Amino acid sequence: MLLDRRAALAALLLLVASPPSGWAQTRPDLPANDLSGEWQGTWTSPSGYLFTTTLMLQVAADGAVSGAFVWTLRRSPLPEEQRKIGMAATEYVSGRFDAAAGTLVVAGTRKDDPHDVIFTDRYRLVVADSGRAMGGLSRNLGDWDGQLFLTR
Repeated sequence: MLLDRRAALAALLLLVASPPSGWAQTRPDLPANDLSGEWQGTWTSPSGYLFTTTLMLQVAADGAVSGAFVWTLRRSPLPEEQRKIGMAATEYVSGRFDAAAGTLVVAGTRKDDPHDVIFTDRYRLVVADSGRAMGGLSRNLGDWDGQLFLTR
């Protein structure tokens, strides 16, 4: 099921990035500032990690993005990390929002993480037409198999 979900998400990202010729774009551009504010979500990896997150996002009219994820570790596959369950860390991100494509691309620039719970990552997200949900992939140490889903 996880593989099916990843395959479907990958196909969605490809379609949004470059729709087949002849497909009309029916979604109007989302105003950039409509994405600003608080988002809640989860991040998972095939190896068994689960984080919950709150993202505070600021999106400028020109599409410049800045924000901060507050990540809380909920599940780890590693025995030595079980003591970290419930610990939180902050990852600061910046990037771009493309209103025409409905995509958000951000990368971690630094972190506040006294317990070494997270690493900085890169994210490629597709925004729902409603502007109330987004999801996509994270680089996850090079494999692009981390899955992030956010809602308001």
